Amino acid sequence: MSTEVNYILDAITKLGYKKEDIIRDALTMFLAANKELRERIAIELYKEDKISLGKASEIAGLSYEEMKALLLKNNIPVRRGPESVDELKKKAKLLSTL
Repeated sequence: MSTEVNYILDAITKLGYKKEDIIRDALTMFLAANKELRERIAIELYKEDKISLGKASEIAGLSYEEMKALLLKNNIPVRRGPESVDELKKKAKLLSTL
């Protein structure tokens, strides 16, 4: 970061604000103004299996169906969840044994 940015961050923290809150709010505002970047971030995190389809659609600011379409448009397969509660329980049991 530039010296000026560090000076500003230091001044804001001296006023009682937390650096983490400042950075989070700045990122939130930056992403709010950059739709394409939000979509690209959502795609990347989904592709890396770090977030679910629902979370990806939330980050991108799209509906669930719009996010699915965006993933498919970018040749990214849509992951499917468990087909039933029984299947989910079986997977949970298997994971608990690891």
